[in-house]
Amino acid sequence: MFLLDERELVLAHFLRRDGSVPELVAVRRRQLPADTFQEGALGGPLREPAQFHEVVSELQQAADTAIGSPVTAAALVLPDRWLRLTFAELEEVPTKPQRREEALRFKLRKQVPFRVEELRVRGKRAGAAGNGSARFLIGFGIEHVLAQIEGSFRGAGVHIGAVTNESLSAANGISRIHGDSDAFLLLVAHRDGYSLLARSEEGPALFRYKSIDPNLPPSVASSLAVRDLRLTRSFVEEREIFGDDGTLPGTALMLAPEESRGIWRERLEDGLELPARILDGNGVFGSGAETLDIDVEQALPMLGASLTVRT
Repeated sequence: MFLLDERELVLAHFLRRDGSVPELVAVRRRQLPADTFQEGALGGPLREPAQFHEVVSELQQAADTAIGSPVTAAALVLPDRWLRLTFAELEEVPTKPQRREEALRFKLRKQVPFRVEELRVRGKRAGAAGNGSARFLIGFGIEHVLAQIEGSFRGAGVHIGAVTNESLSAANGISRIHGDSDAFLLLVAHRDGYSLLARSEEGPALFRYKSIDPNLPPSVASSLAVRDLRLTRSFVEEREIFGDDGTLPGTALMLAPEESRGIWRERLEDGLELPARILDGNGVFGSGAETLDIDVEQALPMLGASLTVRT
């Protein structure tokens, strides 16, 4: 499984043994040259595609050596900022995939401040709405950026069978570890903000991505985060995402780098008025995997992504 952001490319190899949860057995990573990607609200295109391709090829070859067999297929985890999520309802669902995508694009135009013509849009059923309409989880990112990235992997002999983001793949990993019927709220902290994903017993039900200028004073950044989380809590209760009585789960889960866990725990608990449980890798790392060069905030999304594609 590959994980990519502006700074590095990481490969983690998971092996399915006797248990239902794949075990992490190898990790390889490569730092990216500065300014590999251009700036953009949804991520930017590669400045030097050939340079990025060299990094991909080098990591793929190192992984072949570490694993002992060629890496030819994988899933790819992208930052939440690059691959966003939203929801839409369709009263009538077209049977043809192309017509269904057109209908979802039409809905998306009314929801996001981006040129939908430039986006790759994929939808997946996410249960039924209260009015009888079909509810869809929509993932979207810039088509040109995604095609460039996939092209580099394809040139190195690796087929990317699934593209997902940090929050959705982390939630998938949590669901597999703790049981598919569990409902939870998950906050994923980033260098420039955070994401909040609500998963009901039927699956993903809410996604919020909030950017916060990393240059703001910590007190100002905290005030913005807490205010937005309070608004989100009110929205979750009003929409009765976790049940007809509007109740929330007893705790909120949190995935954050070790150096920022304290401040994000305070923000999460103040904003949602719920105790926070920091995800520590329990159930993610197999025997001996704790010594591998990877933290839980990368390992958990990659575990979740590993469940979406067979390699």
